[in-house]
Amino acid sequence: MDTNERIHYLEQLEQIRGSKVLVYFAYTPLDDSILVPLYEQLKVIGHTEKIDLLLHSYGGAVDTPYKVVMLVREFCNEFGVIVPFVAKSAASMLVLGADEVVMGPFSELGPIDPLIKHPIYKDLWVPVQAIRYCIDYLQRSIENNPNPELVTGIITPMLNKLDPWLIGDYEKALKASHQYAEALLSRYMLKETPELVPIVTQALTEGYFSHGYPIGRQEAKELGLRVTEAEGELWDVIWSLYLGYEELFSNLNDE
Repeated sequence: MDTNERIHYLEQLEQIRGSKVLVYFAYTPLDDSILVPLYEQLKVIGHTEKIDLLLHSYGGAVDTPYKVVMLVREFCNEFGVIVPFVAKSAASMLVLGADEVVMGPFSELGPIDPLIKHPIYKDLWVPVQAIRYCIDYLQRSIENNPNPELVTGIITPMLNKLDPWLIGDYEKALKASHQYAEALLSRYMLKETPELVPIVTQALTEGYFSHGYPIGRQEAKELGLRVTEAEGELWDVIWSLYLGYEELFSNLNDE
């Protein structure tokens, strides 16, 4: 699919949705590097009634989604997120700041399990839940094993490998993800049903054990999120755009 075809589908999506459509499609972690290009795009659009963000992301830094939501909402009265395939972790947090999330039969959100950068291995991003489960495992091993030699010989060296920076950042990221999720839900996605805010916040930040757990559109609706189910022409256009951007990224990687 060439550029003109993608533009055609974007214009078609805008017509169906009655919105201006922005696209964030990435396989690298979501971070603040998105903010300046996003702002430049929003300045070109200017203030408009409705903005949709076509989103494909496996997540990233805990603070970025909140910044993205606040920035986009400076330029519109209504904000929707369209998920063709994947909006995981921190990208799912971005969904909580929308008025609706548009999902098809293949779309999936995920638990809010933000990533933190390793202090030594600069290209390594660590899911905070992985650190949590490591600490929980070590704690159970110590509490449940009556053999002090085992603790000294095996568990203690493992504990010594846990970087205090990682543990501190893990605690901060967990608390921040809970705070951001609650704030976004109460202001936007669940502003009409505030009684659901603590339930959904707890479910998304602590209720799933797998970082990659797939939350499809039916489960998202059961959680209480405002889901618009994409069918027919709407879904065909969304899926065509996904395939077009997937092809674009594949070609870039082959060069």
